[in-house]
Amino acid sequence: MDRRQIALKLAADALGLDFKIDRFQDRLILQKAIYLVQAAGVHLGYYYQWYLRGPYSPSLTRDEYAVADELAHGLDESATWTLDEQSRTKLGSLQGLLDIKDRSRLARELELLASVHFLIIRKQVASDGNSEITGTLRRFGKDFDERDVERARGELLEYGLL
Repeated sequence: MDRRQIALKLAADALGLDFKIDRFQDRLILQKAIYLVQAAGVHLGYYYQWYLRGPYSPSLTRDEYAVADELAHGLDESATWTLDEQSRTKLGSLQGLLDIKDRSRLARELELLASVHFLIIRKQVASDGNSEITGTLRRFGKDFDERDVERARGELLEYGLL
């Protein structure tokens, strides 16, 4: 593992996420959780662009597979490393966003949060325009409604991500 992959594994561990990528929803959860981690100020070096399910980082996908491959072979170079205190604190403050046991619901919620955040931060929509955000998400084929967007904006504000 290189340093960025080690940091990725440590961040996933700090969030209490199993490093599973076997199913699509597991990869989606990891993509969106790491996006939100970076939005919170823990910069892991991943850059995102808009894709079918919202913000997506091809380099994160490569690192996910590299880490998963090493773990499958019984290697975990992250075991001797730790994140700095500030990063651990920021990661701890995001725990509530991931406190959904149902993996399908968690994937949907993280997709919504990351997508709303991305559109606002990239100035694709007005930060206070729930109907505009909803319309933009619908144009991208998302089935989130205005109440979902309003709730997501509230959570992003509550967690200091906007």
